[in-house]
Amino acid sequence: MSNVGIAPNLVTLTCLIDGHCKNGNEEVASELYKKMLELKLLPNVITYNALIDGFCKRGMLDRAEDLFSSMLEDGVYANSAVYTSIIDGHFKKGNIGSAMKYLSQMHDQGIKLDVEAYGAVIWGFCSIGQLDRAIKIREEMEKKGLIPDKMILTTLIDGYFKAGNMRAALAIYEKMLARGFDPDVVTFSSLIDGLCKSGFVNEAREYFCKEKANEITYTALIDGLCKQRMLHEAEMVFREMSVKGFSPDKYPYTSRIIRLCKQGNLVEAFKLKNTMVREGINPDLFTFSSLIWGLANKGLMIEAKQVLDDMMKRGIEPDRAVYDILIRGYGNPNNAVEISLLHDEMRRRGLLITGSHVGSWTAAVLISSSSVLHSISSKSLNPKQVIDLDLLMASDDCNESPQMTGSDPQTPLQYHQMMRLQTAKVSSLHLHLLNQAW
Repeated sequence: MSNVGIAPNLVTLTCLIDGHCKNGNEEVASELYKKMLELKLLPNVITYNALIDGFCKRGMLDRAEDLFSSMLEDGVYANSAVYTSIIDGHFKKGNIGSAMKYLSQMHDQGIKLDVEAYGAVIWGFCSIGQLDRAIKIREEMEKKGLIPDKMILTTLIDGYFKAGNMRAALAIYEKMLARGFDPDVVTFSSLIDGLCKSGFVNEAREYFCKEKANEITYTALIDGLCKQRMLHEAEMVFREMSVKGFSPDKYPYTSRIIRLCKQGNLVEAFKLKNTMVREGINPDLFTFSSLIWGLANKGLMIEAKQVLDDMMKRGIEPDRAVYDILIRGYGNPNNAVEISLLHDEMRRRGLLITGSHVGSWTAAVLISSSSVLHSISSKSLNPKQVIDLDLLMASDDCNESPQMTGSDPQTPLQYHQMMRLQTAKVSSLHLHLLNQAW
């Protein structure tokens, strides 16, 4: 555009910033923001919201708050969308105090919470097990004439199941149906998952039978059975799905592949991946990431790199999570050369290792290699803090496979919240299945 003598305006640059943030390219968006300032174009609330939301989605709350301060200094007033992004970001990081601080600011400034803002707060309380507070927030919004949407009701279903109150969870599900909401894959999967975890597999099947059979309901049931390690039952449902004329897409395949990898059954996982290909279904980033993790977890790093090469030959670019898996697989100071090469490759691909982006395991392993210690220190990482994170990996939870997104979601409802607040790069089903399986 500039090459032909046409200067970009505020609208053009804002659209570009928004697009790059939604695609996870916050660094590019930041450069465009700087370009905007150089051109003496004053960012508006839409510009700031795009950047703040993008940083919050990636867990980069310090940068989001810096922009928030700059926005106020520029005389741009924050709206409900901006506050919702920051509140949601802090809840996802477990910063309950900070989330409530911004919520109080909204009240003090007379900014009315909309359904999305209430949804973020309700999800936040449910995520830390404070279901009572979530219910009170829901009651508050209803008193103000706002009707909880499908996402909020799904959040509460999940929350009630986790609290062991199956009856209340099912009551909300029935209320959702009475209101005319069609359960999507997140809602139905939360229902099936909750019933399966509570030991009511037969009841899960009954609810499945009540629904009109389709790819979504079959996938949700397969996913729920896989999460309960009932792979034989999942296999039977998978075959039933095909017999009844429903073609499995990549999502039920990927769900089963991830479970097989976690069980260490790599032979069956690769057979299933080959079946996908024969059926004309292309494995995606998450399918390959699962296989790479399975191999790296067994120390088969040559094979893991071969899968990475195969993935890239298919035009699928690795993300930070893939590199985190590989570096974790090489997690030994004797592999300093391989780790350093991966570090350099990340840089060439624009996957900058910064304090906000780096995975704890990646940072800890890189610190063990003197060849990259200086690089990490220069990026404002505190080596002691990173080594402390390394020690945390001894816990059972941290020994699970790495998280697959920068904002570190923990439940299907977090993914649902992410999907509702931005245009996701992949489908809600994909994100949900990946999160549940890992």
